[in-house]
Amino acid sequence: MEFDIIDVHAHIFPPFAGACGFADVATHLLHQQRAMHVHGDQPYRRARDHATTTARPLWSAEDPSEAGRTRDVGFRVGRCGRFEWEHEGEPCYVQFLPPSMADLSQPAEVAVRQMDYAGIASAVLQNDHIYGNLADEFAAAAAAWPGRFIGLAHVEEAWARRDEELARLEPQVARLGMHELYFTTTGLFRNGYRTLPGDPAFTPLWQAVERLGIPIFSVHSARSPIGGYEDEMRHLAAIVERHPALRHMLVHGVPTALFAEENGTLRLPAVLERLLTEAPVTAEILYPIAWGGRLDYPYTAALAHVRQLIDRFGPGRFAWGSDMPNVERYCTYRQSLTYLAAYADFLGPAERRLIFRENALALFAAGANATEAVPR
Repeated sequence: MEFDIIDVHAHIFPPFAGACGFADVATHLLHQQRAMHVHGDQPYRRARDHATTTARPLWSAEDPSEAGRTRDVGFRVGRCGRFEWEHEGEPCYVQFLPPSMADLSQPAEVAVRQMDYAGIASAVLQNDHIYGNLADEFAAAAAAWPGRFIGLAHVEEAWARRDEELARLEPQVARLGMHELYFTTTGLFRNGYRTLPGDPAFTPLWQAVERLGIPIFSVHSARSPIGGYEDEMRHLAAIVERHPALRHMLVHGVPTALFAEENGTLRLPAVLERLLTEAPVTAEILYPIAWGGRLDYPYTAALAHVRQLIDRFGPGRFAWGSDMPNVERYCTYRQSLTYLAAYADFLGPAERRLIFRENALALFAAGANATEAVPR
């Protein structure tokens, strides 16, 4: 393209088996085990014959709190992209990352070389707990490769309204130069989902984010103790109503497969329609990581959904992301771009510039650190 592309969803991280910014390895592993319990894109498999298994032994289905964790399965970080455990004497695994990732790490240098090869100018580094609490690592990468990385701050969502947790947020922005806050509702497992993000109890966090002037990259689930995706959107709507100045990005984008009729027509919940028309809410376009296990490149059905979203809400509501390096379990980095850039013939030059660059810039342009984040 004739402009520099920004990827709004990418990752760098040290080897998964380490503490990776947590106080200790055990806390990191706790988050990883919970994440693999709720993970649904890749199947669980028996190691001896690689057959899929429907057993979900990592966590109690009745208890989403830390107490529901199954402790006698030997859950661990494996090799070559896998998490491993035992169930009823059978070694099992899930192929969470590509098999090429021997120690489950993505060094910044590797990410830069992959971006060069795919033709990506800058990448937003998302900060989910499964990778670690990585603001320091993001800051180091941004300093080593100016203009290439844009980092997200993090909080422990279950405790994010507490003073001690809020005290960790401002230095990530002021000292480390993070440009957005990453917030995932799945992190609420640590207090058993007793307090939800749309509750007034979270007001101190949202007020702190307002003061910092940074947007929120929020992750929502299709099925959780909060309810379905529509229920999670109602909590987002409550946040928007109380704090209208906050800007939001829907991480992983609109889960259109949940709302598509047999003929492919989208029937989105009214609350999501309102958020994408009346509120400061943007959504990622990030289909290969969700569709790659079911469809072949170039994900034609997904493109039909993208077209409906653009027609309904306009190109100013969306930004392209890859979920690199995870997406390489389905396609290459470049293919995660070209399925949209090369095959979405309904996008004109102005729409492409918005989706692949300008909407991302606009989202964090008001932040204290973002003016020099990427070259304009």
